[in-house]
Amino acid sequence: MKFLKKNRTKSWIIKLFKLTDQSSAEKFEMESNILLCIERIEQITELNAKTFDINYQSIYKTKSGLKKALKSNKELVYCYVDFDSEKTETYFSISNQMLNLNDKPENSTIDFHLQISTKHCDENWILEFNQHLINKFDFDYGYTTQLDSDYDSLTERKISKGLFSSSARILAKDHIWTSNKIDILNGTIKNLYPINYINESHLTNSEQKKIISEFGTLSKVNNRIYKWNLADLEIEKLKKTKRAELNLIE
Repeated sequence: MKFLKKNRTKSWIIKLFKLTDQSSAEKFEMESNILLCIERIEQITELNAKTFDINYQSIYKTKSGLKKALKSNKELVYCYVDFDSEKTETYFSISNQMLNLNDKPENSTIDFHLQISTKHCDENWILEFNQHLINKFDFDYGYTTQLDSDYDSLTERKISKGLFSSSARILAKDHIWTSNKIDILNGTIKNLYPINYINESHLTNSEQKKIISEFGTLSKVNNRIYKWNLADLEIEKLKKTKRAELNLIE
């Protein structure tokens, strides 16, 4: 018997990172930023946010329940918002990990992760939304790409299919970025993507600056952040020949 293959779709993947110390982590306005993201995504997609996870432990099914929970939680460490993703392939999360640690490190990051189906928005909206997030949240680094529906947006690898389930294994290399992302203001780049958001530190090192100026197109988002666009062939070439010079983690 042959099983019908599910048509593969594509989703936009946006990941943005903000370096924090304890003071800036505590001042980050999680509540208003979560509600802003919900509003913007609902407006463009005409989808409804349906499930909300706060601090990895409390699940809410209505926006009114979410709003009450956001106000009552003194420390908002994490929020996951699901737009019926089983059907729409759309969700986002914001995590402020400094607040989740008992032994506070000198630095941590606020991470924003959005997956949104290409059926619901075009590239122009994605770029506009990115710029809005970067300007409002003061993100320091990030990237945007597209992934097929048979890829996992967290690991960015193809999902392994078993007889009864599908999954994407977490590998040792996935933890390398977790421990190195605090260096995003010291020239560190996770990997190369079609749309990269870099900061001044990526243009301080002469070798790194030379490569960035010779490949793709560079434009300003604001006075701190640049958008670096790369074609697929450029990404492939740079990964093979300039990985060390670009300070790539993956």
